[in-house]
Amino acid sequence: MNLLMKNDHIVEIILSLFRWVFLLIAGSYYYIYLDANNLGFTILFLFGIVYMTISEFALRKTPINSKIYLFMTKVSVVLDYIAFLGLVSLTGGADSPFFPTGYLIILHAAVYWKFSGGIVASFLLGAGYTVILLFNGYSFQGGQLISYLFDWMFLVFIGVLGGIIVTRERTMRSKNTKLEDIARQDFLTDLYNHRAFQEDLHICSEDNHSLMLVLSDIDYFKSVNDRFGHLVGDDVLKKIGTVVKEELKDDGRAYRYGGEEIAFIMDATNSEEAKACLLRIQSVIRKLRFTAHAEHFSVTMSYGTAIFPPEGSIDECLRMADERLYEAKRLGRNRICWFDDQVEEGHAR
Repeated sequence: MNLLMKNDHIVEIILSLFRWVFLLIAGSYYYIYLDANNLGFTILFLFGIVYMTISEFALRKTPINSKIYLFMTKVSVVLDYIAFLGLVSLTGGADSPFFPTGYLIILHAAVYWKFSGGIVASFLLGAGYTVILLFNGYSFQGGQLISYLFDWMFLVFIGVLGGIIVTRERTMRSKNTKLEDIARQDFLTDLYNHRAFQEDLHICSEDNHSLMLVLSDIDYFKSVNDRFGHLVGDDVLKKIGTVVKEELKDDGRAYRYGGEEIAFIMDATNSEEAKACLLRIQSVIRKLRFTAHAEHFSVTMSYGTAIFPPEGSIDECLRMADERLYEAKRLGRNRICWFDDQVEEGHAR
């Protein structure tokens, strides 16, 4: 989870809290001061409760990058818009005390669609507000016209200002994120570096998410450097780094742990899928062919694995993965020593 997603998640939680507060205030206001038996408001109130409950579940119980979470957070802007129009219509139209909630909807839209989102949201709110006033017989003359124009002006003002602020903030945050990524990446392989590995391990430990930790080592890499030179060795590392990134995709992250050592943090919610991914990486790396000084050669890797949290703490799992890596080397290299005590030799199943 990157910093941008974390901050957006915090914004969604705050907005969700505001929605509950407004729902309770609107319900109390309507039933105390207006028509307690109005069917339209009862339906709108129940709709709000159901929608808020589903939204709360998505916020609290689904992963931030899941399709359900992303769908709910974006569709909530549309549902907020519908609820706003219904609430304003039922609580006095131009005299509704809940008109300022529209400003929050504009800012919410700006969070996802930046400047254009703020502008579009402000004009849609203004258009919907105008329709409500027309149905309520608003005269649009004298003081009423001035009041209406001021309402429109503030909607557009919030849209422009909110869009500018969010766009500038996103631009700055994007630059900071790029700088952080540069600080966390290994220049040669383009994988994450050892510092990033330790930081991500700490986060994984806190989240207690099911993971497969892998420590791997290029077999006899010193002989490649000794025989062909360090530039050729660097080329081997680069190509292996490329393969690892392409094969891992969204199944995990890879890190240059040390000189020729690569570490993996893989999602092990389904351990068989994690195994299959590592086997695929092993197979592709074995098929790589390198050329140096008119000679062709290939390399293999040895792997040690551990599963968190069933096998203990993060530190304990890291120690076990390291031990299994050395066991894979002791057994002849070019193989995977699995967390379930199986040893996979240098070929795909």
